[in-house]
Amino acid sequence: MGVMVMTGRAGRTGSYNEESSIAQWSDGRVAVVIGVASALVAIAGSWIPSLWGDEAASIMSARRDWGSLWALLGTVDAVHGLYYVVLHVWIELVGASPFAVRVPSGIAVGAASAGLYLLVRRRAPREPAVIAAAVFAVLPRVTFLATEARSLALATAAAVWLTLLLLRLLDARMHRGWWWGYALGLALAVHLFLFLALLIPVHAVVVLLDRGSGRRRGIRIRPFLLAWAGAALLIAPIGVLALTQRHQIAFRKPYRTVTAEGVLVDQWFMLEALALIAWAFIIVAVAVVVHRREDAWHGNRQLLLLGGAWIVVPTATLMLVAAVVSLGYTPRYLAFCAPAAAIVIAIAVAALPRRWMRAVSVGVIAGLAIPVYLDQRTPYWKNGGTDWQAVAEVVSIHSRPGDGIVFDESVRPSRRPRLAMHTYPNGFDGLVDLGLVRPYDETDGLWDVATPLAEVSHRLEGIDLVVVVSRSADGVDADIATLRREGFDLREIVRLESSVVLIYERALQPPMT
Repeated sequence: MGVMVMTGRAGRTGSYNEESSIAQWSDGRVAVVIGVASALVAIAGSWIPSLWGDEAASIMSARRDWGSLWALLGTVDAVHGLYYVVLHVWIELVGASPFAVRVPSGIAVGAASAGLYLLVRRRAPREPAVIAAAVFAVLPRVTFLATEARSLALATAAAVWLTLLLLRLLDARMHRGWWWGYALGLALAVHLFLFLALLIPVHAVVVLLDRGSGRRRGIRIRPFLLAWAGAALLIAPIGVLALTQRHQIAFRKPYRTVTAEGVLVDQWFMLEALALIAWAFIIVAVAVVVHRREDAWHGNRQLLLLGGAWIVVPTATLMLVAAVVSLGYTPRYLAFCAPAAAIVIAIAVAALPRRWMRAVSVGVIAGLAIPVYLDQRTPYWKNGGTDWQAVAEVVSIHSRPGDGIVFDESVRPSRRPRLAMHTYPNGFDGLVDLGLVRPYDETDGLWDVATPLAEVSHRLEGIDLVVVVSRSADGVDADIATLRREGFDLREIVRLESSVVLIYERALQPPMT
């Protein structure tokens, strides 16, 4: 009996020592653990979905040589220029497989989670900081970013770390180099993702509100004004280029009308049930902070002001732009505000009186997010069922070097099956691109220049098998008519998620008599 008591006590002591040891970890160590865990969750399965149009633009642009890339950026997509430069170097090092091009986004999600923990710790105890980082890491918009070879995940990480630097500048007198770093960081962030310019008014609101609080009336605003002015000067060229190249998004179909679903669901939560619970927590956070006037809640009030400004200012600005300008509204452009939503949710969860309540709340949020997370990591999840990986596999099976290939050019550029050849090139090795006029890297535009097969039917000489890849119902009718006139018969049809692969073979000529 005594042994049993000692064993139980020893077990409790061991558990206590373990908890005590973790509690003594430095914030830096906790941030590293959070960052690594978040990155692993983000990266897991990110290679499974087929690459899609926006990612094709990234990969094709990054694969250009430097001269071709500069020519492109002088005409179109300058707002993504910094990301293309970074991706160009990355691809040179590790290649352009789906895993390789997406892993920087997964790492960026981890960096954002770690930075968010440190950011909240500037104003609150460890528990709400951990909750904020955990909630952020499982938000569907964030786990979506990790599956994208685009700049949004990197931009979100930049927004978090720049906001952390802002709080450090607010809290203490910093060396002049930190102010230069802050201004340069803002400018680079906007060059990485144009809409991060909306972070500057967010920071301005935070500084003004913080300056007006009872404890910090003496804060100097002049250094912030100089930093923002310096950043604005460095941002101006990309702003001018963005205006001159605004026609580049003509092939996209953004939300022309701002809807409640777009703002309340699609921006960060992507699931109505999760959005309902998340917004309920956000409302609770506001109510609790307004009700609690104790000094101990001063940090939470500052976090609520920060999170509120970070949510409201960019969203309201983009909604206004959508109402006045033809650029439209796209919910994912506000993904960099997801950390703010996580902060405010964490305030509400941390206010719950029992630890089990807090654990259950985080568990419910994660549980609701899991189906979306798993769905995001299925082969045909992107852009209405993009299936280019499957297209490449089918083409590889049914063709051999020297055969011809024809693509449906009737759909909008970001959905053209031709992009399968550039995102999964191994499936098209040695094939003759019958409709190609000029490859993309010899133009100052994003895409290949192609022509109908009827215009280049002489290229069929010496070719006995042609693979036709279609996305639309009748997008290749004219090309099929040309093939039939040239003596080709349909041999096989393979229907995929959104594409159709047709195999045409030259009819055997009757033997001479």
